[in-house]
Amino acid sequence: MKRPPTLLLLNGELGDPARVRALSAKCRGIVCADGGARHAVRLGIKPRFVVGDMDSLPPSGPASRKALGNAVYWCDFDENRSDLEKALDFILEIGSGPVWIAGARGGRLDHELVNLALLERYAGRMDLFLLGDRQDARLLMPGVHLIPFKKKTVFSLVAVGPSEVSLSGAHYCLRRQTLPPGSRGLSNRALGPVRLTVHSGLLWLIAERLA
Repeated sequence: MKRPPTLLLLNGELGDPARVRALSAKCRGIVCADGGARHAVRLGIKPRFVVGDMDSLPPSGPASRKALGNAVYWCDFDENRSDLEKALDFILEIGSGPVWIAGARGGRLDHELVNLALLERYAGRMDLFLLGDRQDARLLMPGVHLIPFKKKTVFSLVAVGPSEVSLSGAHYCLRRQTLPPGSRGLSNRALGPVRLTVHSGLLWLIAERLA
């Protein structure tokens, strides 16, 4: 039996707050990485856990701990790891289905790049979805992936490193082709459900509404 997803809220831009609120109802639990708890308060959802060093939670006000209800606080003061990394480790420990991540982008560019690099590092241990505004992104490890796209859905494959890929059910098909990091793989179009085999490497699959 598949485990339900977990929603992980970070402190960056949400993109589509109403959609994040709607997705939260489908999740087993909501985990906030420190300042991501501010989004939970604004969205009117109650996190199950708040993880991090808690330096972004004010002692009073609308985003204070009191406003978060009965959330469990998992404090980790390791200065060598970001709150995202701490939250991912925590979710690994408690177990989860897919992890839907909102608020990982926007703000400082160095934070955004570190967030993306961390997600790529954890991809082999978790099924990770990055929620955006008009597009979502999912990290795909080696294996066969059946994507239930509708006809004419535009999607992109972005290789993290050289990745050998087979793809059918799309306007541009691939047969054991190597995608290097770069622009090859951008803006393909589904003919219906897509079958994607990652023979080796790591890919971002980017399209509208993957979660």
